[in-house]
Amino acid sequence: MHCPYCRSDRTRVVDSREARNGEEIRRRRLCEASDCGSRFTTFERVERRMPVVVKKDGGRRAYDRGKVRNGILLASNKRQVGEEETEQFLNQMERKFSDAGLKEVDSRRIGQEVLRFLRTRDHVAYVRFASVYMDFQDMEEFKDLLTTLSGEVNGD
Repeated sequence: MHCPYCRSDRTRVVDSREARNGEEIRRRRLCEASDCGSRFTTFERVERRMPVVVKKDGGRRAYDRGKVRNGILLASNKRQVGEEETEQFLNQMERKFSDAGLKEVDSRRIGQEVLRFLRTRDHVAYVRFASVYMDFQDMEEFKDLLTTLSGEVNGD
């Protein structure tokens, strides 16, 4: 592991502990270069073999965890959906897809998983994500979603 400050490869682990419910290992490291001595943190997690994502236009792209994560965080900005539970959801979704042994997964399926997650956590974040994901063309589509959601909240 190279030091992010001086780029030396003379670093050592000074502390390790589990993170994110055992999905990752957090390591504190020390640079042993004589003129540096910096400390930094790294995270280690199992790399899952994710299927290739098939886009709406038929194009294929490598799965990008950061892109999915950013979409969730953007939709849940200033809401009650935490980064920790977002990371847990992503780990769970990735495990589900990789354990299924799929070679390809439709982008709509990923979007549906995200919508299910947000719907159970925060309705505003759900609506924000849905408005972009479902590509509403007019206010009626948006109102229909809100009416459906409102009926669920009120027990109708």
